[in-house]
Amino acid sequence: MEVRSILVSVDLDPAKSTSLRYAIDLAHSFDAELIGIAADQPNLALAGMDGGAVAADFYDLERNEIEIQLRRAETAFRELVPGSIKSQWHAYVAEPHQVIVETARLADLIVTGSTATAAFKVSQKVNVGHLVLASGRPVIDVGSSATTAKFDKVLIGWKDTREARRAVVDALPILQRAGEVAAVTVSEGDFAGERRTLSDLVTWLAGHGVTAQSEVISNPEGFVDVLESTALSRQADLVVTGGYGHSRIRERLFGGMTRRLLEATSLNRFFSN
Repeated sequence: MEVRSILVSVDLDPAKSTSLRYAIDLAHSFDAELIGIAADQPNLALAGMDGGAVAADFYDLERNEIEIQLRRAETAFRELVPGSIKSQWHAYVAEPHQVIVETARLADLIVTGSTATAAFKVSQKVNVGHLVLASGRPVIDVGSSATTAKFDKVLIGWKDTREARRAVVDALPILQRAGEVAAVTVSEGDFAGERRTLSDLVTWLAGHGVTAQSEVISNPEGFVDVLESTALSRQADLVVTGGYGHSRIRERLFGGMTRRLLEATSLNRFFSN
């Protein structure tokens, strides 16, 4: 896969969005088009309030405020994105997660990490688990302190599943640009089998120009944060992993380690399903 277009979920205050800065850097690295998406909607719970006229007025007031913020976000987006990067902008008064899922067909990769900041609402993070399951595209969830899209050290969280295989293929353009690649498996007891699948992964990567080291990590206590702690100790710039679990009905049913990574906002994480 080649990265020719990147969809970025833009905060309603783009100047504060780490995901936008990351996506701009990523688009520059890949000479890719950048597609900015911003969305928010009024609090639909107001429709159930007593006093329909009051609720309708409040809904209209909130919608107007969102539209103002979307126009400001577009202005900031166009100011932040260099003219050397081809870009387009889309804004919607709609539910943010669903908008990104529906527009994912425009891009090869989704970058998120932003929050909705409508004046009358509590900010809420874009639901990355929902995007991973529903968008049909790989998703990079940018860490809270990220400033650039660098790939000096990339960590693959490997498990011999369809989702992990898909993630490695989707991440190949990034892996080919990485300074160091390490593939690690958190052992579930079959050390010989896990070592064998890791060796096969390293061989496959080598065939695509990627030199990778591998390691099976012992985890006798069953800690769900072992992959997160490994990435932090290795100072990984990006963690690549499949978004898998015991059921795909909803993201809340992801396996424990995947759920932990979804919450690990100090890391940049690449998910694919």
